[in-house]
Amino acid sequence: MNLNTDAPPASAQFISSAQTEERTPPPSIYHPRNTSDISPAMAENYRIAKTYFEDGEFQKSVDTLTMYVLPLTSSIQFNAYLLAAIASSKLGNATDAMAFINQANQLVAANHPNNQNALKETKASIFEHFGNWPNVVTLRLDLTYSLPLDEGEDNKTKLWLAIQNLSQNEIDDLFEQEQPLLNGWLTISSILRNQSLSLEQQLTVFENWQSENADHPAAIKPPVDFAVMASVRQMAPEKIVLMLPMSGNLKRASQAIVDGFFVTFYNQKESRPSVHLVNVDDYNNIEEALAVANNFEPDVIIGPLQKNNVAQLNRLDLPYPVIALNQLDFVQNKQNLFHFSLNAEDEIRELITFAKQEGATRAAILNTNETWALRQSDEFRSTANKENITVTSNQTYANTPQGRQDAIHSLLLVNESNARKRLIEQWTGTSVESIARPREDLDYVFYVGKLNDAKQIRPLLDFYFADKVPMLAASTLNDSAPDRTIKPGDIERILFTEVPALAPKSTVLNQLPKNQDSNILRRLQALGADSYLLANKYLLFTLLPSTKISANTGIITLDENGIFRKRPIIMTYRKGNLVYANSQQFFEQEEITEE
Repeated sequence: MNLNTDAPPASAQFISSAQTEERTPPPSIYHPRNTSDISPAMAENYRIAKTYFEDGEFQKSVDTLTMYVLPLTSSIQFNAYLLAAIASSKLGNATDAMAFINQANQLVAANHPNNQNALKETKASIFEHFGNWPNVVTLRLDLTYSLPLDEGEDNKTKLWLAIQNLSQNEIDDLFEQEQPLLNGWLTISSILRNQSLSLEQQLTVFENWQSENADHPAAIKPPVDFAVMASVRQMAPEKIVLMLPMSGNLKRASQAIVDGFFVTFYNQKESRPSVHLVNVDDYNNIEEALAVANNFEPDVIIGPLQKNNVAQLNRLDLPYPVIALNQLDFVQNKQNLFHFSLNAEDEIRELITFAKQEGATRAAILNTNETWALRQSDEFRSTANKENITVTSNQTYANTPQGRQDAIHSLLLVNESNARKRLIEQWTGTSVESIARPREDLDYVFYVGKLNDAKQIRPLLDFYFADKVPMLAASTLNDSAPDRTIKPGDIERILFTEVPALAPKSTVLNQLPKNQDSNILRRLQALGADSYLLANKYLLFTLLPSTKISANTGIITLDENGIFRKRPIIMTYRKGNLVYANSQQFFEQEEITEE
């Protein structure tokens, strides 16, 4: 119990009904079933905690429950633990959320079937908040067997959304469980993930599956995605324009995008649109290039690529949908303008979510002094502030042996520790023996640099007793394959985001050359491949905001500003090989004491 926590204001404390103005909270799932053993004060504080929760005052809700409700045995205690758990998850505290869940599960009340359902529902909601989609699928699949019929539809919708959020690797792992009900859901998700099928072909395959599995819940009442697809099945584009710089400084980048585009184009066996290419470098400005593209009367335009050209689109008339392959720092919704790019913001958000799954909320930033690295460091700091991540230190270093060592000293407070030792020796006049230990307020280091830089940093962290602290990085770390001189152990415990197209099991871009191990160009190929998918399916996103597509750059969604967001996968190197990362393997687990 935190005795320094401010109590709720006096006006919110329980007093007689004649002295207080009653506030009626909105409906909540957290209602006690029996109030015979609940004092008026406890009931009022529970009501206050619910009201705080519904008003978004999550910390006040947890504090009120912890101080005035949870310590006392009552029939309200189980519901109070669930409320505290979900409020803690809203605060980004996975450790506390799961601790409250475990405490609720130990109560006698947890044995009741209805309470078991409530427990699983709350736990699933927490995992949803932290993006742990395999666990969400497992819990919601269990709930399909135990929920009353009138409560099952909402759970089925959430189960489907969780399955759509799975990476392909997670889909493959779940298939191995060989559960018929689950495999049905995974199969129809795989239909939507099949990039060789046109929208109409996907519907045909689903309808065939539906007739063969008539008793499956997804066949009886298909996910809304298929209903929306059926309404637009005849609206696949017949004409696409690629508007890219094909002869200037960005020629190689544009060519990689075009290569990826045509991989997906030719994988689609039927109903291919006609494609026209407009070289932006042939015109004085983007307005002239856009006018030429519009003359083709396309169903959709893909491009431009340069950020300054994308900025100018905001002042131009866009009679046809445009999927720009870059985005600005500040994007406002504009009709017919969408943004699709490889940006660090999506990757940083996924790294933070990944770490939060294990309760990691304290990070330090370590970056080289290059301009791009400084910019990415700023992006992490900005996103961390929005996600309630505490940044304990931010160190920029010159990429020299002394620069690296000084940065690690500052990051891990080594200098302060040595200074305290010297001060004690001065006070006592004697030599002091000390045992070095890592700082305890650090869960991970967000690192901005290249892999050849990181191989120098990881051993330094290990040397200064931070060997249990993982390094997290964006895909810029992995712009090229590891150098042969790199020792495998020097790049382990470094986790980074990557596009699924570069994952070991990916086959989509294998028919293209690997561009001399340039992962930058391979990501651009993935961007091009997905731009063709979006040209075919962008309308689905506008009609069904919950649409998710598992593609070459990640799980793609569309936000309210017309930005296609991507959720990449998390990878690491083990024994020199690129493998999928699991959060439980890299973060220290806090022990939860069971009473």
